[in-house]
Amino acid sequence: MVDCLDTLLSEHLEIQSPLVMQPVWKTVGKTSKLYHNCLDIFVWSNFGFTRFFVDITKRLSKKSEENIQRPIRSVIWLIKMLYDFALNGKINHKLIIDTLTYHTKNDKAFALSGANTRSYMAGDALIKPRITKEEIKNIILGSGHNYLSPERRFDAIILSNPEIFDERLKDI
Repeated sequence: MVDCLDTLLSEHLEIQSPLVMQPVWKTVGKTSKLYHNCLDIFVWSNFGFTRFFVDITKRLSKKSEENIQRPIRSVIWLIKMLYDFALNGKINHKLIIDTLTYHTKNDKAFALSGANTRSYMAGDALIKPRITKEEIKNIILGSGHNYLSPERRFDAIILSNPEIFDERLKDI
């Protein structure tokens, strides 16, 4: 089943479209200090996004695991949705998600860490982001940095680099 989905997606790459924009920022080691070239964006297509759970499912199925884990369930959901769309021209995603639970909590499809996404995002923009630290002040305008919430990771990173918004702190 997963191989059929994989083939379908691979044979129709020309119809994929942008789905999610993911910001990428680069800090010096594990510190909160931003590199000079520190900010970029990665755009996931709808087909590219499926690689997460399709590839994981392919690896899990090779291990012959009998229980259905979240990534496998996501593949089943997608296949069912595509099947329903092919038959009826519409998808009842709520019914599919609520019905095909496989004794797994239904609060999320799956979660991945940066360690899992890094290989998909490999490229120059990840190694040397295109936007410099100095450009952030031209993105966050009108003292908007004063409204950031430091409990959010990227907000905290920006607030940990006050020299971006205050020239007097550049050399500190």
